[in-house]
Amino acid sequence: MPPGVEHSRGAFRSRIAGLAARNGGRAGFAVLVTILLAGAALRIGYAWDPYEPQVLDARAYARIARGLEQNGSFSQRGAFTPAQVQPASNYSPGLPLLVGGLYRASGGVDARLARVVLALLASLSVLFAYLIGRRLAGPAAGLIAAATLAVYPALLEYGGMLMTEPLGATLLSGSVLAILRAADRPGAARWLGPGLLLGATAMVRPEYLAIAVLVALIVFARSLRPRGAGPALAQAAVLLAGVAIVVAPWTVRNLIVLDRFVPISTGGGQVLFAGTYLPSGGDPEKVGEAVLERNPAIRRRLTTTVPEPPTLEVILAALAARRHPGLDSDVALARMGRDQLWHDLTEEPWRYAGFLANKLNLLWLHGPRGVMHEPVWALLHFLLIAFGAIGLAVLIAARRFEALLIGAILLSITLVGLVLVASPRRVLVAMPLIAPLAGTGALWCFDLLRRRLPAPGPGPRPTV
Repeated sequence: MPPGVEHSRGAFRSRIAGLAARNGGRAGFAVLVTILLAGAALRIGYAWDPYEPQVLDARAYARIARGLEQNGSFSQRGAFTPAQVQPASNYSPGLPLLVGGLYRASGGVDARLARVVLALLASLSVLFAYLIGRRLAGPAAGLIAAATLAVYPALLEYGGMLMTEPLGATLLSGSVLAILRAADRPGAARWLGPGLLLGATAMVRPEYLAIAVLVALIVFARSLRPRGAGPALAQAAVLLAGVAIVVAPWTVRNLIVLDRFVPISTGGGQVLFAGTYLPSGGDPEKVGEAVLERNPAIRRRLTTTVPEPPTLEVILAALAARRHPGLDSDVALARMGRDQLWHDLTEEPWRYAGFLANKLNLLWLHGPRGVMHEPVWALLHFLLIAFGAIGLAVLIAARRFEALLIGAILLSITLVGLVLVASPRRVLVAMPLIAPLAGTGALWCFDLLRRRLPAPGPGPRPTV
């Protein structure tokens, strides 16, 4: 065999051995590959045969993406019941822009192709969860994170639709991983990549625009003491520049098309009103019926004018038109939501505290989709949250930068859910961060239990 070929084979075997050594040895590496393949196969399977029935948001994203391919219009044209749909501007643009681009590249609308590509992108979240878990507590924690995320049913079901959660989970976990790696080395230029990923995350889930600003503040504070104000400010500025590179073009487009400043999407008034509507008890699915019960005139009008049961958007638009005629619906709902919030805080603080407790329960203790209420999956979700909280506490006690970063993101998600709509879908996007924390917490509990159990003594002496 020529020396060059033998050298190449030796170098390849050496790289594989090094890769296995960093990931729990050959056995651990084999388990990781199996988990990654299983996670990808499950996601592609759900994407190949679309999940039915498709939720309203998935239908809306599909209509917008189809319109982008067919006529370049970011709109909901083609809806069978125009009175029942929201303006396209209420939806985050990242997913339909990506899907519309896939349609354009493939030469036509091919929803299955789009779902499969999205499934492959979503599969990366399993790998990212492993890498984050490995960083937090070693390969075993990473394997726990990857295994639980690979089979988490709600993410799989949403992968059978055009929904933002699976893609958002990949982008968020990729952003966190990029931030952690950038923090390991000096230099401001390394923060451009994390900024671009955070910007892409915000385009898919607009609440992450504010979280990106919070992350920039954390990066600045972390670098301030060891490196000084100049380098710390440069790192934060480069990160925010990366966010702006992704988001700013769409903001300019909104300024032209909508004739007002909208960073990413409209609809904030609706979620603020729904998220502060006390009669709903904090459950967003009960807002519409609660509004109709208290406004029988709106119920009568919608019964005669809307052929199908009215959606929440239609109900709230009717309420906004009734209270603030002539005012844009989203602007009116934002005003009404702020008034509700102030009234609740000042006039009914105890009732509002119970309302927030219900929202906190809905946000964190109940996974989205009906499948998550089945006992085995409900238990999995509970264990992820419980061990995740333990893992975060362990990292906080160790004063790890990872705890500050991930903890700040999870706290931001909680605050957004408490002020706006408490949808478990917000937590679903963060599952690739929660699962590594759960792996860390599970290993800590196992180690604690092992250290407290008495060591096995010598067995009985044999008799002759």
